Formats: sequence, structure tokens, C-alpha cells
Amino acid sequence: MNLNSISFPPASSSTVHQSADPARRTAEAKAAFVGSLKSTGASSITEFYSQAEDIHANSKALAKQEETVQKETKKLAKENDSLEKFLDKTAKEFQGLKDLEAMMAELEADFGLIEETLRLVEADDQEEVDPETRPDQSDSTG
Repeated sequence: MNLNSISFPPASSSTVHQSADPARRTAEAKAAFVGSLKSTGASSITEFYSQAEDIHANSKALAKQEETVQKETKKLAKENDSLEKFLDKTAKEFQGLKDLEAMMAELEADFGLIEETLRLVEADDQEEVDPETRPDQSDSTG
């Protein structure tokens, strides 16, 4: 119902005025109610459209972020594989160093044995060269 289509009765007739007054009030109330609903609906629709636009924009941003996360995850997986290979190689080299350390300890023990043998040989040679230190020569001269 439109407010322009409402006709107002002449003010001189009290009977018509009384019956038209509630109808007019009802029409005015109905028009005000409809106007209020339209206003509320329009603001709600505007708000819903705004929210829908935000949701779509956020959806696009989230999709882009997800794609970036997937790319970075793949990069990290490759780097992880590379680091695992490096760690395995280093562990093997370290094991080689442990083996080398054991060999060095054995060589050091062998060198110690060789040094002791050389010292004993030199001491024995020294006794043969120095007649005063030889016990069998001092007995034969006396």
C-alpha cells in the first residue's frame, strides 16, 4: 500500500472522520513498518554483500597463502633431504676418523716398541764399545 493512495476524509464529517481515523492510523503504521523493514533489509543486504566480498577476498588470499606454504614445504623437504645426505656422509667420515684414530693409537704403540728396541740395541752397542763397562774383560786382566 502506498501513502499517496490513501484518501483523507473531510474534516467536517465526524462519523466519517472517526471511521477513517483508525484506517488512516493503520495505513500509516503499516507504511511506517514496511519502510522500517525496507530500511533494515537494505542495510542488512549491504552488510551481507560486504561480508560476502570480504569472504571472497579472504578466500583468494588464503588460497595464495596455502600455495606459498606448499611451495615452501617442498623447499624444506628438499633441504631436509640434502641435510640428511650430508649427515650420513659426515657420519661415515666420522666413522673413518674413529678407525684412523684406532690405527694412530696402534702406530703410536708400535713406534713406542721400536723406540724401546732401538734404545736397548744402542745400550747393548754401547756396552760392546766401552771396555770398562764390560764385565768379562775386567776379570781376564786381573
